[in-house]
Amino acid sequence: MTFWDGFYDFGVKLLKIIYLNFLWLFFSATGLFVFGIFPATIALFTITRQFLLNIEKPITKTFWEVYKTEWLRGNGYAVISYIIVLILAIDFYAIYMVDSLSFLLIPTFIIAFLIFGTLFFFFPVYVHFDLAFLAIIKQAFLFTVTSPFTVILNALCIILIYGIFNIMPGAIPLFAGSVLSWFVMKFSLRSFKKIEQRKVSEAVT
Repeated sequence: MTFWDGFYDFGVKLLKIIYLNFLWLFFSATGLFVFGIFPATIALFTITRQFLLNIEKPITKTFWEVYKTEWLRGNGYAVISYIIVLILAIDFYAIYMVDSLSFLLIPTFIIAFLIFGTLFFFFPVYVHFDLAFLAIIKQAFLFTVTSPFTVILNALCIILIYGIFNIMPGAIPLFAGSVLSWFVMKFSLRSFKKIEQRKVSEAVT
């Protein structure tokens, strides 16, 4: 591959990432974000997974079909997530306001790590495995427990991306969701592969 071929290939991938981010923002806004963010993010991770696994499918058509198909189910997960995050926020607020509850800070941080780790793995698990409603949450939680380093990598990526967008806020509508989904999906696929290889080796022995 020549330099110009590589440059062209990079340009095409960059345009796809920008376009994918636009679709994510548009369809999230279509559901007023509260009801659009989960189905749009499921569609976003579906296509990101296809990029990483070199699966060629039309972006717009695939995004719309996934968004439409997963709208109701995705919002079921959204409601559960909103309630859990709200309870967690109330707990942190109570600990902050009441000094006698300070001993609960470390356990609450551990719970928060498990919750957000499960959320990191939720979308990759959702689009990579064919699982029932509650099984997806259970599997995402198990990956959080068995792959804490991946959760830390995802958190560091969020901090890094947040820092970059703080310096260049104009890049947010171009890359915010698609770039983050790329990192999260890539790290998750690596964890999935390690777990699968471990199962195979255990089965052989």
